[in-house]
Amino acid sequence: MESKEIFKNKIWMNVLADLKEKVDENTYSLLSGLDYVELKENSLYIYTPDNVYKTWILADLLEDITLSAKKVIGQDVNIQVISLKEIKKEEQKREDENFYGYLTLNPKFTFKNLVIGNHNKVAYQSCIAVAENPGKIFNPLFIYGDVGLGKTHMLHATAYHLLKRNQNAKIIYTTADTFASEMFSYIQKGMILEFRKRYKDVDLLLMDDIQFLVGKERTQIEFYHIFNILYTAGKQIILSSDQPPNSLKGIEKRLISRFNSGLIVEITKPDLETKVNIINKKASEYGIEIPREVAIFLGKIVNSSVRELEGAVKRLKAYCDIMGKPLNLEVAKTVLKDVVELQEIKSISVDSIIDEVCSYFKIDKKDLLSDKKNKNLVMARQIAMYLSKTLTEEPLSSLSTYFKKKNHSTIISACNKVEETMNKDRKFKLIVDFLKDKLIAS
Repeated sequence: MESKEIFKNKIWMNVLADLKEKVDENTYSLLSGLDYVELKENSLYIYTPDNVYKTWILADLLEDITLSAKKVIGQDVNIQVISLKEIKKEEQKREDENFYGYLTLNPKFTFKNLVIGNHNKVAYQSCIAVAENPGKIFNPLFIYGDVGLGKTHMLHATAYHLLKRNQNAKIIYTTADTFASEMFSYIQKGMILEFRKRYKDVDLLLMDDIQFLVGKERTQIEFYHIFNILYTAGKQIILSSDQPPNSLKGIEKRLISRFNSGLIVEITKPDLETKVNIINKKASEYGIEIPREVAIFLGKIVNSSVRELEGAVKRLKAYCDIMGKPLNLEVAKTVLKDVVELQEIKSISVDSIIDEVCSYFKIDKKDLLSDKKNKNLVMARQIAMYLSKTLTEEPLSSLSTYFKKKNHSTIISACNKVEETMNKDRKFKLIVDFLKDKLIAS
């Protein structure tokens, strides 16, 4: 510390000696254990390890310490008690502000706050990989999916993850619209070279909503050159869009070719189980407890986006806080009746799942529940088990009984197999998603 520092020196030891006559042995022992005391001008600063220690001194000992310090030093002394833990916390806060201050990132959009499910697992793992090996693999990384599914969250989280590994990393997060606006602003000022320099010096470029480059020929030309400079220099590029590259009509073929040269991953709509997890995560963030039946209800009626799920949670939170009512299924239906078109939602049963799967694959129920190893039967049986685990609240033991298995390890194995195949086989995934959506909508 700057200024005159005392570490159990003569002045503090004399203060303690005077206090020894006024306090009990345990109190004296605790005071003797203080590591740092600082005399600055007419103030004696006593640094405590934490807030508990600080509060104790201020409440019980301040007057005695003040009198003893005055007696030892020979003049009035102002006693300041400061918690070292508070200092450390403030320093960390300032460090974090400096650390992230120059980036327009949402502090909530971190991987810690991201709910991972089958809908976004590949995108998540890809972002982790490029954040830990920028420019070396999956470059560019192109993420696409419908509005409100978490693409922006994924991009921001990747930036945070890289910054934690390398605080000196130069990162730009922007949208295609913002990029275009900035470019024309620099052109009007005659500073296009400065604009190019700003982008070509980065280690990671994140561009959101790349679809808004459609029709902007001048912007596409500029972005093409910046893209090439970064790619050639081994800098990481991550792009997001609401559709895959080949569907972006109105963007130059040479840019589409660049987009296709890296890894392309899709974020799809979350399944019911994942939506329930998202709802619970958001509920925890907003300080509201959502019963499971309400979470399942929300997951079934909100089919469009993660953003709308969060909006529904906020609405329920506000209503319950204002009205002072506990949240239950009837309250949820009342609050959300003008937000979504509510239908009478029936519980999905294992029997209905088995019937739907048998109908789709044109097989008999008794064959699906048998031990026959026909390839088509095995696939249908595994899908039925996966959907039963995902869409119902039946415990694994009950599912074992439904499917006439000795134990639930067969159910778990089937579910793992389906998830693995969905990640590899797009057609297979479409079949599972079709059956799932049909069951939820019924």
